Amino acid sequence: MNNTLNMDKLDFIRLLENTTIPEECADTAKYLQPIGNALMEIMPPLLFRFRTINEYSLNALDKDLIFCSRAKDFNDPYDSLLTAQSLETILNTDPQSQFSLMSVFRQLLIEGYEIPEHIRNVFPSDLLKNLVASLREKSKDSPDVNDLDKFTQIVNELKKRVHFFEVELRNSNSFACFSEAISSITMWGHYADYHKGFALSYDMRPLISSPSGNIMVMPVIYSSIRFDATNLLASCLGKNIGIPVKRLDMLDSIKSSLYKSPDWEYEKEWRLINTNNMLDSHPHLKYAPVGIYYGARISDINKKILHRIAFEKGLAEFEMYIDKSSSDYEMKIRPLSSK
Repeated sequence: MNNTLNMDKLDFIRLLENTTIPEECADTAKYLQPIGNALMEIMPPLLFRFRTINEYSLNALDKDLIFCSRAKDFNDPYDSLLTAQSLETILNTDPQSQFSLMSVFRQLLIEGYEIPEHIRNVFPSDLLKNLVASLREKSKDSPDVNDLDKFTQIVNELKKRVHFFEVELRNSNSFACFSEAISSITMWGHYADYHKGFALSYDMRPLISSPSGNIMVMPVIYSSIRFDATNLLASCLGKNIGIPVKRLDMLDSIKSSLYKSPDWEYEKEWRLINTNNMLDSHPHLKYAPVGIYYGARISDINKKILHRIAFEKGLAEFEMYIDKSSSDYEMKIRPLSSK
């Protein structure tokens, strides 16, 4: 770890946003290592995972498994939902306007219009050269309005394919959610069965000390502006229809899964992003917790069951409680042995 970084979350977000891994890159480690170093600098010693008590969660605890979920199953309908602002704007314009724009574009090419650099960077030069030549040739005569129906059919088919890739890309990775906020009454209320469940603490730093790209643990970025995944969708769409659109940043799917509305900021979420097990209905990894926290309203029998598992695993045990003499609303923590 580079102890001279002195980095905070805002610095990390800027680093992540400014890091792009081109599709043709053969050595991703040189891009990922600075991100890993920064994460080691800002990651808390422990992150917490809130759990409801059921057979599923008990089995996962017993076997040291972290099960991951797809974004479609989360309580936030915007979670990892891709937005391709410029692509959506074009495809959702009415067909007549699209056809008119294409006609104007053809005329510009005839008059010597040059393709903008950001477009040239995305498409192979030979493909662009042939496409421009073809459009200029076809544009010698005014476009036939009778072509509008065919053009509309093409656009509608593109819309269907964009929607398909939006769904597929959103659910290609799986996630496990952690929090810094072990003392939050809201987190215990929402994610641990109204304080009747438990939470597990994890030291996630070993997972990021040698980043591989398959498992990443990063802080959620709370922003009122959604991540624009236009290039990601355009690349998938282009390759699907036989146009080799370059993917400018191989981290774009990761970045898009980290952006959430500021409404969720109270969760202080860190997200484990799993790019393995893409076809697995229950993706998971084996990783052991270091401690367990019992909710303030946990039943005696459930606490007894969890204690037996925790004792076998040598987990540090804590319990949450309300300090009636306190002036704040945070849950308090004490070691179980202090009772």
